Amino acid sequence: MAEFDPETVPIRPAATVMLIDDRPDLQVYMLQRNANTVFAGGMWVFPGGAVDHQDDASYYKDIATHRTDAEASELMALPAGGLAYYMAAIRETFEEAGILLALHAEDESPLVISPEDTPRFNNYRDMLNAGEIELKTILENENLLADVGQMHYVARWITPLGSPRRFDARFFIARIPSNQIPQHDD
Repeated sequence: MAEFDPETVPIRPAATVMLIDDRPDLQVYMLQRNANTVFAGGMWVFPGGAVDHQDDASYYKDIATHRTDAEASELMALPAGGLAYYMAAIRETFEEAGILLALHAEDESPLVISPEDTPRFNNYRDMLNAGEIELKTILENENLLADVGQMHYVARWITPLGSPRRFDARFFIARIPSNQIPQHDD
């Protein structure tokens, strides 16, 4: 017998990114969730998770590229707040896969994480996962813009009734930046 009432499980907004390596033998990146995780334990999934307070569209209006909240919302048939799904997708992708979908602010060139930069960005990722820093702060510290423009909205899926956790998830597709290598989180 379930330890929850499936009729009262709240549906949380969420975002997921299908990362592709756009090469002749097209590869799609997935990661395996910890078997002890409440939601989808042991399953192979795309990086993603719940939209939270730090993903608020107004928070990112000056550091998200090529799409306003109004444009993002229209794509998803929302009255407002569509940019928050993009930002959650970028944040979750960095947290879970170590991929940061960002551009350099000065010329909008793709973020290049050199071997010398890798320890700093790994530290940012650890701090983000620990709740010690927000994505916005990382972007500002590194003079980066969130690369919303290269993300393409694909679909909306709502977790079926009966699950202990339910999500209203927006799915996006994006290319893995050529110089970044996905890494599972621990």
